[in-house]
Amino acid sequence: MDDVAFDNIDRIYCFSLGDFRNFEKCFFGFLVKHHLQKKYEIEEGTFNQAVGSLLDLAVKKLHLSKAYHQPLDYLLNSLFKAAENDIREQAEREGPHSFYGSTLKFLTPQALEQAQKVFKNYYLKRAGKINKAILHKRFWECLLEGETVFKIWGGPDALELGSDAVPEIVDYKYFEDAQRGKNNLDMDLMPKLYTLLCASELQNLGYKNFRFRVRSWTDPLDESLYEEFD
Repeated sequence: MDDVAFDNIDRIYCFSLGDFRNFEKCFFGFLVKHHLQKKYEIEEGTFNQAVGSLLDLAVKKLHLSKAYHQPLDYLLNSLFKAAENDIREQAEREGPHSFYGSTLKFLTPQALEQAQKVFKNYYLKRAGKINKAILHKRFWECLLEGETVFKIWGGPDALELGSDAVPEIVDYKYFEDAQRGKNNLDMDLMPKLYTLLCASELQNLGYKNFRFRVRSWTDPLDESLYEEFD
């Protein structure tokens, strides 16, 4: 893996939300994963991670294709087939020590079936309502300039237009146990970091107020996980 990002900023000065979490959890683990760039060599995938990856990619495909009014059966087949292909192609292209490298062995028919089941339940409970995207982008970054230039990168799953016409910076989460998963969310740092990443482009589109929102795949009607920004 390269020691610098595409703009020649040393990778030890580039941070994602996961890096901050690793720093809080274990400083030594943070140094190994971040400074030595061993994250994808030591982290192991899980079945639930594979399910979550399929779901998150499926909603991205939904937005990109603008398939909001397509029948549910079409969404379950086409979106998840495309999501599975994306994971396999990226893992094979970038190797086992990559973002999807550890997920590949859990990308089974059972994981695909579970992801489709969760999406179907989400879709039906929300009566097919998935807010439309206002901007398509898979990766975000923001420079923090001072004596040293730092980069924050990563980002949410979607930028959607809320029912009140306020743009929503949305991160979809898959938790097998919805309440336990939500209890472990960092609703202090995550909203601020993701809003920082997206704010400039939203302002360029003419928006002045934003909302960060977490949507739970396994608790479709929960609207409580959000923070407003202006």
